[in-house]
Amino acid sequence: MEVIIGGLTALFVLAIVIGMTVRAVRAERGQRLRAAFGPLMGSLEIHQELHTGQKGLQDSVIESIQASEVRPSRTDGDPERD
Repeated sequence: MEVIIGGLTALFVLAIVIGMTVRAVRAERGQRLRAAFGPLMGSLEIHQELHTGQKGLQDSVIESIQASEVRPSRTDGDPERD
């Protein structure tokens, strides 16, 4: 049973490595590391969010951008106020 679990684990790791390699080869020059490791980092961020209960980096950045956007006033769409 231990041999089967070890073999399946090795197969899983091999599949991840092959997938990362394919993503890196297909990506544009200068973006290869980001393309290869992006999905892995995203899954690790979700894992951390689930265990800590805090927002991840991507959610925090999106929230701060939304908060910093200039909200239109009530007179911005008024054609008579030029």
